[in-house]
Formats: sequence, C-alpha cells, structure tokens
Amino acid sequence: METQISWYDIPTDFMVERCTSVSQLRKYINSPYKVKAGIFIFCMDGYIQTAINASECTIKPLDMVTILPNSFIQLHEVSPDIQLYFAIFSSNFMEHINFIKTSKNCLPLIYKHPIISVSQKTASLFRNFYDILFHSIKYPNLVNNKEIIKSVFTIFAQSLVELYTKNENLEEYELTRNNEIYQDFLYLAMTYYTTRHDVTFYADQLGLTLSYLSTTIKKTVGKTPSEIIAQIIISDAKSQLKGSDSGIKEIAIDLGFNNLSFFNKFFRQHVGMSPLEYRGKSYTY
Repeated sequence: METQISWYDIPTDFMVERCTSVSQLRKYINSPYKVKAGIFIFCMDGYIQTAINASECTIKPLDMVTILPNSFIQLHEVSPDIQLYFAIFSSNFMEHINFIKTSKNCLPLIYKHPIISVSQKTASLFRNFYDILFHSIKYPNLVNNKEIIKSVFTIFAQSLVELYTKNENLEEYELTRNNEIYQDFLYLAMTYYTTRHDVTFYADQLGLTLSYLSTTIKKTVGKTPSEIIAQIIISDAKSQLKGSDSGIKEIAIDLGFNNLSFFNKFFRQHVGMSPLEYRGKSYTY
C-alpha cells in the first residue's frame, strides 16, 4: 500500500473551498482518514458515496454534513457533477472556540446523524456562512484575527444546533442527566481511546462510580461503555489496516495494545477475522 494515513488536520486556523470538479477530490477516494479537524460540508449538486464513522451513507444536494473531530471518513465514489462548499477548522481552533460545549445539547445526534437535509431557505443561510469565510480569506488582517472568525463560527454553530434540535425527521433528544453523562463519556472516549481502554478511567474522569457509569450508558444508548470504546478502536484499526502500510504490531501499539496476540484476539472477536485477513480482504461497496 502506497498511502500512509495519519490524523487529518490543517496548520492554519481554518480553510474554506468550493469544489466544482471530481478531480479536486479524486486523491481522497478509497483512502480512509482519521479526522482531527472539524469539517463542515454543504452539498449543492451531485452526490458522494462515503463512510463516516464506519456507517455507509450518501451525501446529496441540500445536505449539510458535520464531521466532528476524532471521526473517521472514507470517500467511495464522487459523481462528475459534484458541487459543494467545505470549511475546515483546525483542532486547535475547535478547542479554542469550544465547539463541543456549543453543540453539547445535540452532540450525540450529530455523531449519529452527521448528514442532515435542509430546505432551500436554510441552504441560503449556510451559503452566507461560507461566503463570509471566503471574504475573510481575502483580507489577511481578518484571517489572523481569531476573535472575528470565532464570532462567525459561533453563529454558524448555533444555527447548526438549532437545525438539529428542530428537525422533525430525527428522533427527539432530551438533555437529561443520563444523556449529559453519555455526551461527556463519548467525548472522553474519542479523546483517550488509544491509551485508556479501562472503563474505570472514564468513570474516575467523570467523578462517577464504575457501576453507575455502566448502568447509565447502557440505559441511554443500549451499549456498555466497553462496547463503545471497542467500536471506536475497531474503526481506527480498520482505517489503519486498509489505509496504511504500518505493520500490525505497530498498529496494535498505536491503539494501546502492548500484546500483539491480545490485539489479534480483540480484533477477531469484534470483526470475525484476524487483522491480517481483514487487510487482505478486497473491499466491495
């Protein structure tokens, strides 16, 4: 395999582009990426067959796509008539404006439904957001002023949250104490999964007992904390196995496994085959 995949981030606070040709995205097709930045895409025409956090989906016209930091994405197919806007904000900028806090009330919904369709009227509002960023790039004094960009992004983030909370096609999501605990746990798990696999660590970080955390997460989303951590680890492992030439032992260590045989057993338990078998298996969409 020729391509070495690593976390995708950007060295500047933000970048914004308009894609009007499949050639602009061709180099990203069939290469899995682990995304550290925050990516916001608005599709105007065409379609993209993709996988976001291991879920297969299609991006189509008037779709707003929110790819949260620490997510996994892979493009399978891009139509020749594709037209879209995309804005990318660096991990440092996302931390600076604390997007997690801004979107906290609907973070699990965004993670579960990264693609949401909007009306023509709402689409014009999001296009205005991208246009403002385009104008900001033209003036260096604005690009370097985080407070101005922060204000623009805050308005956009609030509009995005409102879009999710008022969308009747998504299941109702109430910010109860249980949901709040799940949100906090999910954020921690996406941050520390490469170093901490033990649920006790997350319980301690949240100031909860292990039993209470496990019961709450199970009741809220139907999965145990261990199952959620395992799902994140497996998504990353699959991404590295298919998208890099790293050795399996190296991948195991990168994901926090000091014992290769234990990693092989863990992977087989969740995928049904060994990491080596998975790497050699042809992908069919």
